[in-house]
Amino acid sequence: MKALCYISNFDDNLKKYDIDDLIQFVNLKNKQEGITGVLLIRNKYFFQILEGEEAQIDRLYSKIKKDTRHQGLLKILDKKIEGRIFSAYNSGQFKIIDRYSDAKKLVTYFNWIKNADYLEADELISLTNNFLKYNS
Repeated sequence: MKALCYISNFDDNLKKYDIDDLIQFVNLKNKQEGITGVLLIRNKYFFQILEGEEAQIDRLYSKIKKDTRHQGLLKILDKKIEGRIFSAYNSGQFKIIDRYSDAKKLVTYFNWIKNADYLEADELISLTNNFLKYNS
């Protein structure tokens, strides 16, 4: 298993309907591929955490790097994990977070994980909390 996290900027030409299409596509494709995680969309930034089998994540990230809907892609975490961190979040389905209420649910989930002392998640929780802190 592998977890990968990146941040990128929206392309200047990206419109609301492009994001809506992206959300539908990402949800469907990640479900088919068995990929869990979250995509946060805030202030013209994408912040994404992907988790799944290593080959699948590497293949997906190669596609993401070529996607013209964003620029300034920066991988901030790429590591092997023992088990999925998001298996219990959103019924194990990939989640798009583009509303404040969804972000609050994610923070609640992270607090639950921290109380369970799942140390593997600490780095991802910290990265996500920093992203939300500076993009509220």
